[in-house]
Amino acid sequence: MKKITYSLTFAIIAGMVLASCSLFGDTTNNGESAMPEIQFTATAPVNSVTVELSVQVDTSIQYNAVGQVMRFKYIVKVTKNDLTESLPPNVTFSGATPICPAVNTIGNANDRFDAGESLECTFDYLLTQTDLDKGSVSNVATVSVYGVNSNTITTNVPTVQSKLISLAVTANPTTYSAAGQTITFSYAIKNGGAAPLGPGQFTVTDTLISGTPFNCGNADATIAPGAELTCTSTYTVNATDVTNASFKNNATASGSGATSQPASVTVSKTTISSGTNVQHTVAEGEWLWQISRCYGADPKKTVEANKQLANPAQIKAGMVVTVPNIGSNGKVYISQQSPKCVEIYTVQSGDTWSSIATKFGADTALLQMVNANTLTPGNKIKVPLYTAGLNPTPSTGLSLTVTASPTNYSQAGQAITFTYVIKNNTSASLGPAQFTVLDTLISASTAFNCGAANTTLAPGATVTCTSTYNTTATDASAASVISNALAAGGGAPNSPAVKTTVTKGTSQLSLSVTANPTTYSQVGQIITLTYVIKNDGSTNLGPTQFTVTDPLIGASSFNCGPANTTLAPAATTNCNVNYTITQVDMNSASVSTKPMAGGGGVPQSAPVNVSIVKSVSSISLTSSPSPTNYNQVGQTITFNYVITNNGTATLGPAQFTVTDILISPNPFNCGAANFTLAPGATVTCSNTYTITQADMGVASISNSATASGGGASTTQPDIKTVIKQ
Repeated sequence: MKKITYSLTFAIIAGMVLASCSLFGDTTNNGESAMPEIQFTATAPVNSVTVELSVQVDTSIQYNAVGQVMRFKYIVKVTKNDLTESLPPNVTFSGATPICPAVNTIGNANDRFDAGESLECTFDYLLTQTDLDKGSVSNVATVSVYGVNSNTITTNVPTVQSKLISLAVTANPTTYSAAGQTITFSYAIKNGGAAPLGPGQFTVTDTLISGTPFNCGNADATIAPGAELTCTSTYTVNATDVTNASFKNNATASGSGATSQPASVTVSKTTISSGTNVQHTVAEGEWLWQISRCYGADPKKTVEANKQLANPAQIKAGMVVTVPNIGSNGKVYISQQSPKCVEIYTVQSGDTWSSIATKFGADTALLQMVNANTLTPGNKIKVPLYTAGLNPTPSTGLSLTVTASPTNYSQAGQAITFTYVIKNNTSASLGPAQFTVLDTLISASTAFNCGAANTTLAPGATVTCTSTYNTTATDASAASVISNALAAGGGAPNSPAVKTTVTKGTSQLSLSVTANPTTYSQVGQIITLTYVIKNDGSTNLGPTQFTVTDPLIGASSFNCGPANTTLAPAATTNCNVNYTITQVDMNSASVSTKPMAGGGGVPQSAPVNVSIVKSVSSISLTSSPSPTNYNQVGQTITFNYVITNNGTATLGPAQFTVTDILISPNPFNCGAANFTLAPGATVTCSNTYTITQADMGVASISNSATASGGGASTTQPDIKTVIKQ
């Protein structure tokens, strides 16, 4: 072995030059020097030396924090060295500054970088915020040995992008006046990061509502960067709140591994006094006209003050309405001690309309009308408080029958025609007069004319009229709409109230999707997606063209089934579309999509999660010598080899082989000729090496083995050392 030694001055200069280069352009080198031991050699003649470079990074680790270590292993292998002199190598990297062991510590432990020897160098890279925002770390590296450049290796390692959410809270109403009042808090969770959050369940914890988090949005919600997810929760004002000037909530949002800063809003107490406008939170059973009576306000002006209501006759618990100029039209009954306008009462055995009205200070006729003249023990009824003496006592002078056409509905905007027939049940003629109908579904307080202005009804005679109601978005989300109607006119007592229910017929689509095959393994592979659209409702849909929107196939929807398809309840129509696997798909672990179905005049179906998984073909090799040391020429060393299927696809049947350059440059069989290797399974074999006189002249010998077969890429070399005793 020929050793060449040079002055300290050159070593220092070379070290300064190499230390000035670092991975990803970072010129700062913290910790141990990244410069390997370098000795000067002449440039190798053309084609006398060939070099291979490979890079390993542990991609099973989730890289998600600034300062986290990402370890790169650079494996330098000389596959050919025809140099006649035993010159030490000059190993230099471009694009990386790894730490390498001395060449005389590998292979045959001399200063020459022999063919078949491998040098393993490592570099620890610290993640930056930029790496997290980009979603990956990229490196392009080459190595030069004896002045000969290796292949160029490009490495892309994914990172987990930063997660950031914020929370905004609003209250409605922003003031309160009495215990029992409902405050609705609205929460908006915003994605302030650079990457989508989810799919997953987002939650809100509001200490005013509860110490326990509650769900916000669907269980599989996804929030795009800059987008918001909203939800609400309600709080009931209590006696302690009434004694204070205000109360404040304190809320935080969580989900997808992120938590927001606290957010809060203050709700202030107001005092009820005549001449002021108040915000009233609707309680169960209340209606706008009755709320006006509670505050002594003008009902018509109250309707005018709430133009945000699509239908003033239909309000729900939790809504907030404005009552203007309270006390201007009568006594203000509502107070902090008595905040309700309507009492929800459970009917007891022996109750009558009159006894209930007397108990609560309500008008008997109004009580009877708002409950559709139905008094059943055990049922709950609405009692309009503070209405005693409002209307005359009902009698059987007039009767009213009501029919609806159609008797069910399926969507918002659908017209329902009600037909009203008023009958004279007395023994004398009524009129001439204008007969009217008050239907709270059509109008909360305004009666409409029924028949001509000078109608005369003989005993037993009738007069007929109609009115049309258009269903709302609220109705579309409810199970039915209810008409409560009352007839009047001709000087006779009002008719008993008549309740008519129109039920919603459900119209709904669902979509199921199957992929064939369910996995892919190469660019250009065809995946057939089969879409089945089903009518999950109770009414026929069509004839129409049903469609599917699948972002995997394209931005536009495509037809599914014939152009004039009619789907009876539970019936289906289907279609197939082919998708071709791309290089982008091969760079990912799976292909995912969320198609939806449409058609038939109903909302689109819920998205369907479809995932097609990439089959991964990968093997690894481990070798082990027995014995692990030697002491004489002719001694036999047995190398045992284990090939493992590390991928997700079954490999074979095939002939697996091992190439160990210590034993032979040619591969030898490992396992049976038609061996099938399931994911995680192994195949084993062995081969022997006989110690030579040359081996006795060195401190150790090392093998370098690779495995192939089953269509998987050849493994990285596995090197084991046997030491001379």
